[in-house]
Amino acid sequence: MLTFLNTYRKDITFSQNGEEGIILECVRRMELVSGHAVEIGGNDGRYCSNTALLLQRGWSGLFVEADYGLYLKSKQNWAHMPEVRHQCCKVDERNINAFVDDTCTLLSLDTDGSDYRIFCGLESHPPIIIVEIDSSIPPLTDGLNADGGAGYYSMTVAALERGYFVLCHTGNLVLVKDELKHLFPDVKGHPLIDHELYFNTSWLK
Repeated sequence: MLTFLNTYRKDITFSQNGEEGIILECVRRMELVSGHAVEIGGNDGRYCSNTALLLQRGWSGLFVEADYGLYLKSKQNWAHMPEVRHQCCKVDERNINAFVDDTCTLLSLDTDGSDYRIFCGLESHPPIIIVEIDSSIPPLTDGLNADGGAGYYSMTVAALERGYFVLCHTGNLVLVKDELKHLFPDVKGHPLIDHELYFNTSWLK
């Protein structure tokens, strides 16, 4: 919800649109002391990362990046932490489950185009998922953009079908498993019926 977003959004070190503050509130409510984070589209392991702050705080992690130069920078940036692993690979719906399994606590998907198909290909169900969407698509418009990226409506439908609720929209969608919804009594309404409570229209072009 926008109220949740406005209350907890905060970029502490790495994130771009307040995701770190939102993640830390989720971690607090779930009483997670540690966990395992996977970032698909990991860049250099720091730039606009949704997981790097957690890794700094003791989580284990995996950065998967298709660009070999960025992959090498990511390895260099985290060389002091052997519990942070790196893989150079292009990820799609056919191989996502090689990187994400039931040990994953938080998954961040940001591949600039394939995220909808990757999300739909997931066999495991991480408690928290942050997935990039095309926020320039109006919130009640179904379908994908020319690069295969989904807007708010299509990704929300997929999330609801897979057992997630929408926590908030930062430009990304932050999703949490339905079984944890009792920890978020301040999140109300339906993300499609009451989309005006969730979708930040400042992203529309």
